[in-house]
Amino acid sequence: MYKLGIIGGMGPLATVRFYEKIVLQTEAKKDNDHIDLVVLNHATIPDRTTCIIEEQGEEFLEAIKEDFEKLEQLGVDTVAIPCNTSHYYFEEFSQFTDLQIINMIEETVLEVKKRGNSTIVVFGTVGTVTSKVYDKYAAKHGIQVQPLSSEDMYKVADIIYGIKATNNLETDQFEDILKRYCTDDIVGVIACTELSLLAINEEINTIDAMDVLVEKSIIRSGKRLKTL
Repeated sequence: MYKLGIIGGMGPLATVRFYEKIVLQTEAKKDNDHIDLVVLNHATIPDRTTCIIEEQGEEFLEAIKEDFEKLEQLGVDTVAIPCNTSHYYFEEFSQFTDLQIINMIEETVLEVKKRGNSTIVVFGTVGTVTSKVYDKYAAKHGIQVQPLSSEDMYKVADIIYGIKATNNLETDQFEDILKRYCTDDIVGVIACTELSLLAINEEINTIDAMDVLVEKSIIRSGKRLKTL
């Protein structure tokens, strides 16, 4: 019945933006041209970074397993999870369901490679960065990962949780960090969907994992991307 299932709430505002981008970027002239989809805004799901750092992922995995079961009951074909950190558990996800799950991390790495770049810097939660979830797929596809300093990693984390707490979308502090790492040859991966809410200067060499997931969600739902 539904082409796409979105497991959201990580965080809620980022989920709203993700859905908005899908609508805006789908080639459609009327309502019926859009994707039949369902959003599970599972905001009370355990914090992914806490689960990774404390090595206590069982509660999170049990919660998201139930989400997959709900999507199966609804007849969903494809699943998108707009949360980079959660993909640390991607192998477990694949064991929970036969539904097609879009791998946000690997698809982003493949897009970097497609663009002809060979080095990335990952800007995300402490869970995403320290678990090296991007490094795993980067190594698989011949992409180098330049590390963030510990100081900058925690500054980025503060920005992320500040957005969650206050919806503050001021960009200056984050852009200052980006500019220290991103060059013509080094791509900054926007690897947290809260950071995807920021209107980052397009002159800074970045790729947004949310944008990649939006495009793959549209295409795998059998629709075309809107041409600008």
